[in-house]
Amino acid sequence: MPVRTEAMRGKVLHARFEGPGVLFHASDNDDAEPMKGSALMLEFDDLAAMRELFERMAGGGRITVQMARQYWGSSFGMLVDAFGVQWMFSGP
Repeated sequence: MPVRTEAMRGKVLHARFEGPGVLFHASDNDDAEPMKGSALMLEFDDLAAMRELFERMAGGGRITVQMARQYWGSSFGMLVDAFGVQWMFSGP
C-alpha cells in the first residue's frame, strides 16, 4: 500500500486487540502530539458507558472531537488525555 508520507513508511495502519468485553484498536499516526505517532481507539457496544468514560478521560485533558452521532451512523469522539495520549471513542 502506498504511504501518505515517508514518515509513515513501516508504521501500523490498523491494529486490533480483542478480549472478553473489550475491543481495542490502535494505529500509528504522524501528527499526534506529544505522544508522537500514536492514537488509541476504544470501541463500545454501550453508549452510556462510552459517554461516561469519555467525560472522565477528558478531565485534565482536552476534547478534540465532541462526542456525537457521525454521518457514518456511529457515535464518535476524540480527546487528548491528561498524559498527552490521543484517544478515539466509537460506539452505537
